[in-house]
Amino acid sequence: MPLHPRRMHRRMARPQPHRRPPPRRHADPQGLRRALPHLPPRSRPPPRQPLQVAARPPPRIAQPPAPVPRPRPPPPPGAATLTAAIIRADARILPFPDASVDLVVTSPPYWGLRSYQDGGTHYDGQIGAEPTWGEYVAALLDCTREWMRVLKPEGSLWVNLGDKYAAAAPGRLGTTGSKTSYARSGYRDTTTAGRPKSLLGLPWRYALGCIDQLSLILRAEVIWSKPNGLPESVKDRVRRSHEQWFHLVKQPRYYSTVDHIREPYADRTLEQARADTHAGLTSGTTGRKNRANITGRNRSGTTLGLGALPRSVWDIPTQPLRVPEHLNVDHFAAFPPALIRPIILGWSPLAICTICGEGRRPVVDKPGLLGGDNNPDSRNGSRRRSTIDGGTAEWQARVAQPDRITSHACACVTPTAPTRPAIVLDPFGGTGTTALVADVHGRHGISADMSADYCRLAQWRTTDPAERARALGVPKPPHIPNEQLELL
Repeated sequence: MPLHPRRMHRRMARPQPHRRPPPRRHADPQGLRRALPHLPPRSRPPPRQPLQVAARPPPRIAQPPAPVPRPRPPPPPGAATLTAAIIRADARILPFPDASVDLVVTSPPYWGLRSYQDGGTHYDGQIGAEPTWGEYVAALLDCTREWMRVLKPEGSLWVNLGDKYAAAAPGRLGTTGSKTSYARSGYRDTTTAGRPKSLLGLPWRYALGCIDQLSLILRAEVIWSKPNGLPESVKDRVRRSHEQWFHLVKQPRYYSTVDHIREPYADRTLEQARADTHAGLTSGTTGRKNRANITGRNRSGTTLGLGALPRSVWDIPTQPLRVPEHLNVDHFAAFPPALIRPIILGWSPLAICTICGEGRRPVVDKPGLLGGDNNPDSRNGSRRRSTIDGGTAEWQARVAQPDRITSHACACVTPTAPTRPAIVLDPFGGTGTTALVADVHGRHGISADMSADYCRLAQWRTTDPAERARALGVPKPPHIPNEQLELL
């Protein structure tokens, strides 16, 4: 019979009897704790520490003596130093920060002359393919704005341009409907650019645009005269055998070291200087300018001075460029290195101070100029000054002393800080002549071009030992067969 719920509740509520917990086994098996309650409480032994074994030092192995380094022979002339960079870029959008380039030397494509190609295909966006000469000049000015952005305030811009006549393209449609190769190369019909047979004057239109629209300073026009220029079939005018260079700057004071590119004096000037020196003509006695000091030539006829300033007409022949067949690049006339060399040496510093940021300029000592304030003997008082100060015959012998470059200085008081090379940029790099010449003369050369074919050509040329030797003006190194390269 089941219990009533109330009875079940009462049974569950009854207190349960107290149950003692079961004894702990093995807690005190001998009963010592109950028999001897005065013993201290039992403590567990400390954990056993692992045995510390001292590490043995590694055995000493006799090392062979370090080999004495052999002095490395100097690199052969024209050896690659890999300081030239070849990049593929548009001259209107250069990947360089503002005021980061020391010198820009370039030759833009001439208007309507040829079509530059990649893999035999004409690529769009190239300068020189504009429909009119006005658009061509406007495109050049847009490029120049970008060049002025990356050029330092004290830098220079040298631009080479060729002119063009208003004439029809020489390529005519034949019986098959195809033009000659000269016409297919991109030669444009320019009869609408001006009166027929008229010279368009494109270089000077560009130069005047730089002055009027870009507020640049045109410092000089240099004529590149080509003694071996190409022949022409005209019969009613002179043969054109020159091109124009324009030297443009951003401010009146800029970097230049023309003392490094001075030219030898003319024989007539030297003969007159010997006569003046023999007669004792100085600026302190007769008022005439001392020719002996200008020329730096003594009575024996030895040339001692730095030379004359370069002329504005440069007679430099063109040079052929032989491109390896594996490059598979159709090339045209390239700059001769002798044309770029004086520009780089005269308007880009070899060393730029890392403290003041200025290029090191040569310090020229002029002993024959009124005692020579730059001469150490004049500064320490051990040297007599000119006849104004009562000079004697000893001064007359010192008048014809040579001018010389004694050191290089910058804005620092003592030019002892580290230096870095200048950066020379050619935004229309082409075959890489500018980067090559800048590289072999201690500068960083950068060649930029839109054509992948020309970038590949410039990469070969800036690293080829024979081309580097030609850029330096020294004999090219001997050819090393490919079989012997593995032995080096």
